[in-house]
Amino acid sequence: MASTTTLGICGASLSSLPLLVRIPAAVALLVGVVIGIHVLSQCLPRKNTSLPPVVFHWIPFIGNAVAFGINPVNFLQECQKKHGDVFTCILLGKRITVCLGPDGHDFVFNGNVKNVSAAEAYKHLTTPVFGKDVVYDASVTTFMEQKKYDVPLICVYVEFVKAGLTTESFRLYVPMIVEDVLKYCQRFPMTGGRLNLGECMAEMIIITASRCLMGKEVSAALNEGETAVLYRHLEQGISPINFMIPNLPIEVNRKRDASQVKLTALFAGIVKRRRESEDNLNQDVVQTLMEQTYKDGSPLPDHHIAHLMIALLFGGQHTSATTSTWAIIHLAQDQQLIKALRQEQLEVLGSLFEPLTLDTLKDMPLLDNIVRESLRLHPPTFQVLRKILQPVAFDKTGYVIPVGHHICAAPMVSHLDERYFKDALRFDPYRWMRGEDGSAELESEVGADTTTDYGFGTVTTSARSAYLPFGAGRHRCIGEQFAYVQLKTIIAIFVRLFDFELPQGTIFPESDFTSMVVHATDPCEIQFTWRK
Repeated sequence: MASTTTLGICGASLSSLPLLVRIPAAVALLVGVVIGIHVLSQCLPRKNTSLPPVVFHWIPFIGNAVAFGINPVNFLQECQKKHGDVFTCILLGKRITVCLGPDGHDFVFNGNVKNVSAAEAYKHLTTPVFGKDVVYDASVTTFMEQKKYDVPLICVYVEFVKAGLTTESFRLYVPMIVEDVLKYCQRFPMTGGRLNLGECMAEMIIITASRCLMGKEVSAALNEGETAVLYRHLEQGISPINFMIPNLPIEVNRKRDASQVKLTALFAGIVKRRRESEDNLNQDVVQTLMEQTYKDGSPLPDHHIAHLMIALLFGGQHTSATTSTWAIIHLAQDQQLIKALRQEQLEVLGSLFEPLTLDTLKDMPLLDNIVRESLRLHPPTFQVLRKILQPVAFDKTGYVIPVGHHICAAPMVSHLDERYFKDALRFDPYRWMRGEDGSAELESEVGADTTTDYGFGTVTTSARSAYLPFGAGRHRCIGEQFAYVQLKTIIAIFVRLFDFELPQGTIFPESDFTSMVVHATDPCEIQFTWRK
């Protein structure tokens, strides 16, 4: 009775107001009622306890998007404290069931492909970046051939691993990377100054990777400088907002689309020139792709090759560029670590003028652990998504995730968890020498299915680990070893050439989560001087 009276009073009050005031007031009242009912429904006991708990949110549809967007890692950590390792959050109408911790990692990374789909989760993100007709934009039949037969992301890797990612190849790559880094650094003023690490490392990584892996024309084109910027625009296009609402007419998407067109023209032009000049004696990824056919005998169209080249180079460039930036910015904060790295080189080589080799790099554990610790604190991709095609149960909790939900693994949350890494927020490469690798509390897994060869060598299929900077199992990045060689070589040369520190008054950068590829916030600068 009281509520009826209240509504009546409200209605009478509204009716006495001018029309231009009544309409907004009525809308506000309706919104308030909807929000009130929505909030009340979340306060009642859950009717279906087989579903994961839903994170509280005030506004339907928008859900947790604001809190998640501000700092997703902090948001997930707070949810984990309240709900445990498995919970559902609402992001602009999408239901995302987050699965944290080693068991959650294993559940997401090794989900049965009949039940969970990477393609359905990422297609609308990757197609504008990589291009049409490849990877997740291919038809089911074509995509399976790209994965299983002679054309690939995976099979190009298979072919190229045999010739391009072997130990003997790495021996050749180290002096090539050294040469390119030394040449690139000649651009820096001899008087020293400030250096924008984000821009510098993006260019340096793409130049060295292209020379080692992509062929002479690609390397020449990338040395012109613009390509690193184009790839940065592609990275920014893989953004949370594009996951939730694809292809909005916003500036980041306009730059993404323009960059994709330019890169497609670059790679397709290389293929066309090779075909016209019958230049077919090259040993690189471009040549490998040009020689492949689909199962029906048809060759890859030039635009397929171009789009696969974009995807292949994209896959490693953002990881190494981001990791090298974080590694050097952390070193700039700790002069003792820089001295220790130089001392390690002196002990292994006898002199800082001796050439680096693959074998001597392997004898530098501190250098290796600088990279490892940078990846722990700042994994370039902080989350991995799959879309549920068939209801699937998370055995540890008994929760059933329904069709249409997305599941999300967020290894960065475990990387920063005190249960696995003591003093987890501290940059401490020595933790790896002490054996603090995050696995102490995890049970070891045994069984015939714990190792599998997916075509690029035997790897562990288990994702049940607190530390997964390169993914796991069938989804593990097979360029991991090249990335370590590349990063270690660049860092080793950098500490030889320069004294560097954070500029006076500079605030240490934070993680920028505006893209799903996590960079350091700008400005990310160091003050450097050339060493004599």
